[in-house]
Amino acid sequence: MPRHTIETPVADYAGTVAGVRFTAGRGETDDENAVAYFQRQGYTVTPVEDDVEPDEPPDDDPPNDTPPVDEVPVDTPPAEPDGTKRASRRTPVK
Repeated sequence: MPRHTIETPVADYAGTVAGVRFTAGRGETDDENAVAYFQRQGYTVTPVEDDVEPDEPPDDDPPNDTPPVDEVPVDTPPAEPDGTKRASRRTPVK
């Protein structure tokens, strides 16, 4: 459900009406019944459009999961040829 910003007729009202908490005369809700009530009572009701996220990022933005071209991952060890045994890295007990 879309969110709505509700403005009370009294600009500095602080309290709860129809389950919506108001501070300085403003509150938000996604309850359609509350929105209908506020519209009938003369409150200013405005849909909030910031809740909608774009489905795809803009074409000029690179994906977030790819590192920049000039950055090399630090934690990737070099590949070893097949058949090469790795020496133990444990310190011998004295």
